[in-house]
Amino acid sequence: MMEQIYPLLVVALGFGVLGITGFGSALISVPLLAWVWPLQQVVPLVLVIDFVASLVLGGLQWKLIRLRDLLGLFGWILAGVVLGAGVSTIPGVLQSGVLLMGLGLYVAWVGWQGLRGHAAAEGHLFQRPAASGLAGGVIEVLWGTSGPVIVSHLVQRIEDPLVLRAHISLTLMFISGLACVSMGLTGRATHPEVLAWLPQMLGVSLVSMVIAHQWSKRAPVTQVRRAILGLLLVSGLALLVQGLRQFTTT
Repeated sequence: MMEQIYPLLVVALGFGVLGITGFGSALISVPLLAWVWPLQQVVPLVLVIDFVASLVLGGLQWKLIRLRDLLGLFGWILAGVVLGAGVSTIPGVLQSGVLLMGLGLYVAWVGWQGLRGHAAAEGHLFQRPAASGLAGGVIEVLWGTSGPVIVSHLVQRIEDPLVLRAHISLTLMFISGLACVSMGLTGRATHPEVLAWLPQMLGVSLVSMVIAHQWSKRAPVTQVRRAILGLLLVSGLALLVQGLRQFTTT
């Protein structure tokens, strides 16, 4: 029975976090589901759910979105996804953990600085749309965990936590959709036995996300921003551990 319930509990947790902070679903779901299914099959499955959930969440917050502020970033994300699709075909690159460790350290630093009330230095790498868009696109295609890079960019540009969350959701919808297309074109598909879980997991993820989102609207805005920064710190450390694990096993 636990084998039947476990995947649904994982997506309920991951997408509940998405409803509160606007990101983090893949960071939670991918490593936990990798305990029961191969990682290369988990990533495409979670990306499909992430795309649908982010689309719904973006719709719930559409009035807060200033689309013109994201167009430049979207162009660089598209370029990053194309680059990531090419990189993913290089033998062994999906198992390399060095870049993932560096990314984890950077993301954890951004979250920690934000929690301490210290803004990142002006001109830091991922403040620039070109750097964050390219890196986010590549990371989404390879590991499905671009959220921390996108958030570390947007959190420096948007002060209002509710507007920030809305922009995070829309950006992740865009990037996960592109990543799904690129995986289909490069032949990275989920096994039919794993894919059969999609309808159940999609239903559970959407319900948990909407409930969490409705609850978060009643939370003080300062708590929402701290929750986003706190998850940024935790996700950075999780990426560091995941990268270290990949590095030591290759």
